[in-house]
This record gives sequence, structure tokens and C-alpha cells, in this order.
Amino acid sequence: MARLVLSQITREFGDFVATDRISLEIEDGEFLVLLGPSGCGKTTLLRMIAGLLEPTGGTIAIDGEDITALPARKRDLAMVFQSYALYPHLTVAKNLAFPLRVRKRSKTEIEERVRAAAEAVEIGHLLDRKPKELSGGQRQRVALARALVREPKAFLMDEPLSNLDAKLRTATRRELAALHRKLGATFVYVTHDQVEAMTMATKIALLNAGRIEQYGTPAELYDTPSSVFAAGFLGSPAMNLLPGTLSTSDSHITVFAPGIEAVLWPGSTPERDIVLGVRPEHLQLHGGGAPEAVPTSGAAFRGTVELVENLGRDQLVHCRVDEERVIASCDRAEQWSIGDLVVLAAPAERLHLFDRSSGRRLEWRTDAHEVPAAAARAAAPVAALNP
Repeated sequence: MARLVLSQITREFGDFVATDRISLEIEDGEFLVLLGPSGCGKTTLLRMIAGLLEPTGGTIAIDGEDITALPARKRDLAMVFQSYALYPHLTVAKNLAFPLRVRKRSKTEIEERVRAAAEAVEIGHLLDRKPKELSGGQRQRVALARALVREPKAFLMDEPLSNLDAKLRTATRRELAALHRKLGATFVYVTHDQVEAMTMATKIALLNAGRIEQYGTPAELYDTPSSVFAAGFLGSPAMNLLPGTLSTSDSHITVFAPGIEAVLWPGSTPERDIVLGVRPEHLQLHGGGAPEAVPTSGAAFRGTVELVENLGRDQLVHCRVDEERVIASCDRAEQWSIGDLVVLAAPAERLHLFDRSSGRRLEWRTDAHEVPAAAARAAAPVAALNP
């Protein structure tokens, strides 16, 4: 298997910069997901790793060997495309055998490896069929098996589940994650679907406008987003993000904004414009007249219920807080109706602060060694409250 190192990878199309000096170290056996919205550069980056597109600048290495100028056929990487790219006139068995025949493997070896790859993805009973006789999910498994049969150094996958329906996509996600654990292989997987990224990845590289916005484990990206973009991209529904002003009041760091009361922790800071973030599942709903709803250390949002969405087990309560919308996720046993006056409360350790001008995460440090609990989870890069 393989360790991939990307150094300052850049790709320009005329005046448009698709990827801008991207550097990544993908460890052997990692399941790395390149995540981001359409046009962020993730597929371009994958195609450069595969050798299907030449970088404008930077280098790509596999196990210490520079392969930047090496043609795709010599990189020993297996690509699984969104369209599956199966030969329609060949049976499943012949589709799987094709890359081995090109490499002039023996008939016995081809048969053994085709059978093993087919069994790994549970398509052994489909070997005599042609692609047109298969469902979308079965064709996807054939494409995976064709990659497996080569025993490559790494697997590259470009949105391989996007053509499947929701139920089959869920099942195939589980199969892919199990296959990765079984093989211990290096996977590099492109998707715009955050659920795929969160459920399968060991590491996520979140891309935005051709650059890496944040890199880390799924938990790190979700719990400590490094920017407003990362906070808004991950999560369904996304993190609530509200503009406010950070200041000092009664020797405490405080956020001022219409409809918001937020006393965070002891200290002082120069006044600055910020974005206050809190995830819907971290908000507790209280009746609007309940004074005990305002936490002594945390935030309270005073608003009016505008919409209640029934999700089965849970519900989403959409509230208007001054001119902003705040969404809370809660149990359906809680009864809320449109027009109810509410207080949405969250403790300080569940709040996220971002600098409004740069969009970067803020953390509070009293000195170089002490980081209060409310900011202990902050992920680099960040902007300090008191640099």
C-alpha cells in the first residue's frame, strides 16, 4: 500500500486557479475524504494524483518516490469513476479480468484474482452478466471489484455513490467502510456529501476555492471548525451563525447583539466584531418568560417560534431572534407551536467564536499556557482574542 505526499500542488486553467498550493500527507491505510462544494478543486486534485491531469506547480510522491511526471498507467493507482466506466459488451468477469489481461497475467492468476475480488464485494453470482443487466448498486460493486483486482498501491474514488438512491447509498457507504478496514488500503475519496465524509473518513480535507480550509478527523472538523465556512458546511442543519460584538462587561467577556445575552468567561478584551456560533443540538428551549433559562456562563437567544419540522424521533424548531434565524434540534416530546416566545440557551463550552473580517476561529488565552475550557477544543489556524 502507499503513503502519498502532496507538496504545494497548484493547477491553473488560464487565469483560474483550481487548486492553490495544496500540501497534504496521506498516511498508508488512511481513508482520506476530499470534501467541499462544487468547484472547490477536489476532483481536479484527485485527477492530478491519478496522473490524468498535470499540475501547474508542486510535486506528488508515493512512498518517497516523486511521481509528478509519471504517466497514469505507471503509478499503480486504481481509479473508480462516478460513471463506473464499465465495458458494456463484456461480462462482469471479463470487465474484472481486463486490467490483468493488459498486464499479461496468467490465466490461472486472472481467474483466482477475479474470483477473490468478486467475493470481496459480494458479486460472485453476477460474473456471467453484462453491465446492462445490473442495478446501479451492482455496477458500482463491479467498478470497485475491478479496482480491487489490480491490488494497487491506493484507491482513488470520484463521487462513486452519487448515482445511487438514498437507501442504496447508505448500504454502500457501510460496505466501503468495511472494505477499507478489511484491506487496510489507502483510500482517497472525493465527495460533496458531508454524511459520506463523516461516516467513512479517518481524515477529511475540507476544500474551499482551491485551498484547504481545514484538515483533521471528522470529530475535529465538526467539534472545532476552524472558520465560518467550515462551521456552516458541516452539520445538518448547519451551525447557527449570528453576528455580534465581543466586548467586556463586569470583568467578563461578553457578546452583544439584538436578542442575545452572552456572558462567556472572566477576563477582558478589546471590542471587536465577531460571529457567534452554536449547533442546533446544543440549544435548550425554554418558555419565553423563564428567567432561569439564561445561563450564568453561556448564551441565551430570545425569539419567536416560526416553524416546527417533524423529523420522526426529533424535531427542528426554527426561531426568529431579532433579524436572525436560529434552529434548535430537540425531542418531539417537547411541544412547541408557531408564535411561542422562547429562550434558546447554550453553555459557554458549546459556543464558537469567529472573527467577522477574516472568518477564522477565535480562542481565548489568558497566557501562553492556560486555555479555558470554553476554548480548549479550538483547532488551528485560529485568531487569538488577545494576540
